[in-house]
Amino acid sequence: MKKILLLLLIPTFSLMLRPGIFTMHDFHVFRQFEFGKCVAAKTFPCRWAPDAGMGYGEPVFNFYGQFPYWIGQIFHAFGLQTIDSVKANFILTIIVSAVAMFYLGKKYWGNLGGVVAALFYVYAPYRAVDVWVRGSLNEAYALALFPLIFLSLDNFLDDHQPRHLWWLVLFASALLITHNISALMIAPFLAIWVFKKSPVPFSRLIAAGAAVFLLSAFYLLPVIFESHLVTLNRTTTDYYSYQLHWTTLKQLFISRFWGYGGSVWGPNDTMSFSVGYLQWIVPVLVGIYFLIRKFRHSLGQLEIRSIRNFAVFISSAFFAIFLTHGKSEFIWKLFPPLAYVQFPWRFLAVATFFLALSSGAIAQVFPKKLSIILISLVILINFSFFRPDIWRNITDREQFSGALWDEQRSSALNDFWPRTAPQLPRFFAPSQPQVLLTTDTYQKIQYPIVYFPGWKSEVELFPFGPLGLITARVPLDTQITLKFTDTPVRIIGNITSLVAVLCLILSGYYLLSRRV
Repeated sequence: MKKILLLLLIPTFSLMLRPGIFTMHDFHVFRQFEFGKCVAAKTFPCRWAPDAGMGYGEPVFNFYGQFPYWIGQIFHAFGLQTIDSVKANFILTIIVSAVAMFYLGKKYWGNLGGVVAALFYVYAPYRAVDVWVRGSLNEAYALALFPLIFLSLDNFLDDHQPRHLWWLVLFASALLITHNISALMIAPFLAIWVFKKSPVPFSRLIAAGAAVFLLSAFYLLPVIFESHLVTLNRTTTDYYSYQLHWTTLKQLFISRFWGYGGSVWGPNDTMSFSVGYLQWIVPVLVGIYFLIRKFRHSLGQLEIRSIRNFAVFISSAFFAIFLTHGKSEFIWKLFPPLAYVQFPWRFLAVATFFLALSSGAIAQVFPKKLSIILISLVILINFSFFRPDIWRNITDREQFSGALWDEQRSSALNDFWPRTAPQLPRFFAPSQPQVLLTTDTYQKIQYPIVYFPGWKSEVELFPFGPLGLITARVPLDTQITLKFTDTPVRIIGNITSLVAVLCLILSGYYLLSRRV
């Protein structure tokens, strides 16, 4: 069954297997390249992207999830080009998504139900949008982690075994250091599932939550205590205000429009927000069937449990869909942190997860042939979405040179630009430092690097000018070196995470030895 499942996934990524890279909204190829520079410089964890900010550098990885780039760097270490490492990462998210959803769906609906859930998950239009349109690597990883987290949590709630809690901590930590927005979105739905179960060992879950925080401390502490040092607040205003990006019912349930543009103010978006015809029709049909069964027949305990589980899944799915629509604005106003989601249609990731899980129930209540037909239909209807807009048959050398390189270096300036700089750069950074002043004893030198806490040298460094560039008074005939180091907050986070990782490894070894 798993071999068949893997074969059926091929249309979602087969076009990636040729040389080159496809165009996408996000700049993960560039970020992977910059992450590689951190690794080459033996800087761990990575925090600074030297070529970002039009060549002046930015603390991108101090605030942006790093986990996918660690995996990408492993691919690169085995000889893949950077562009191929990114493609391999995308393919990995698809495979992990399918396999994880298969096991989750299998738990509730059997083997065939697991296959239905997995393929409905992978072939959802929003999955194609995430990979082939947006190129949102971090969110693609989040979608791969959702079923792993849910399965680990559910297994623990069933038998309270520590090994399931161990996996839950691992996967939840991975989600936090991958895409904290997705963690914010899925958390309330996981909480609902916890409260549905009885009895619940809340003390162990609280301890697990603490462990997740400690494991992610190297990333979370700088996000919490250093975000005010950059322009992250701009990511919730103007174009990024959630109030400008509601979906419509037509976009969600009816439209088959497909485009490679973006999200705009109003209903004229040039990218798809489709849930998928079968993705919502099949769960609705199963729900109708369950309602008829409930009112017309006396049900066994097992069937009642299945109906209750299905009810939670489909309710969660449609509530997530509701959060993408303007009618949900009152909820967004009640919970201000939701503003960091930026685009309400991001909740389609959560909706896609629960709709797929709900769809697997069709294998339990209808003939086997119908499930096979639906699997065939979902592939036939949606596989055409899994293709690029423009394919660039290029190598790493071409990707990171010329006009294309300049485009990448100038991306996302408003996200991570240090507040010590009054202005954003309009021109690319020069290759050499500039001497601003020469006296009998020293030179005032300005380096083409934007100042940010952590930069150290043999002399005092300070920001200067409209771009807040690193400036120093350097004694005559003296050479200094600039080095990016960790602040006390980052050091505390690093040490905390290191200790937590060691504890996780030791606890894993202990649990494994007990099973043996």
